Amino acid sequence: MVAGVFEVADGRFALSARGRTLEIPVDSVVDARIERSVGERLRGLPVLRLVLAGGLDVRVASLAGAGSLHDLAGFAAPHLLGSGT
Repeated sequence: MVAGVFEVADGRFALSARGRTLEIPVDSVVDARIERSVGERLRGLPVLRLVLAGGLDVRVASLAGAGSLHDLAGFAAPHLLGSGT
């Protein structure tokens, strides 16, 4: 688990922390959902779960609240709806 900044820009998600950046092209996301169960939360916060092609699972919690997770999920949704998944 790493704390950092999660941003959306230019067709990608970017997570920056500890001097490193992980970039995730939105078209590599095969599933995106908000998970609220106790077992899925990070430090008690609901998470946005991004499942990437190849099986990598990225979970993001937001100190700004669940509304920001909905905004992030909405960024991935047009791709997911267009792919038939």
